[in-house]
Amino acid sequence: MLVNITIQTFKTENDLELSLSKWDSVKDKFMPLFKERGLKRYSITRIWNKKEQFQLGHIFEYINEDALKNCLPIWHDIEKQFKDKIENITTGYRGILIDEYNF
Repeated sequence: MLVNITIQTFKTENDLELSLSKWDSVKDKFMPLFKERGLKRYSITRIWNKKEQFQLGHIFEYINEDALKNCLPIWHDIEKQFKDKIENITTGYRGILIDEYNF
């Protein structure tokens, strides 16, 4: 399994909330396409342990690297829909799952 963790840091709380609202308006259209191309799980976390920072963590779990590559064009289509991009700093980390516990 390939995991991508992307952290977005926004200037304000309002920017963070606007970003979530924009995603909510389109996600039901795109999630079935991601599933077809190999995205197994996607979640958003609100990072709260950094005072005075407004951060979201996006966790993507793909069946393999090809699935990630197959999903990238969908992400590009989504970005095109957001003509007025909300200013943020985005940092992505990719890795392969090497250990897991399910309880």
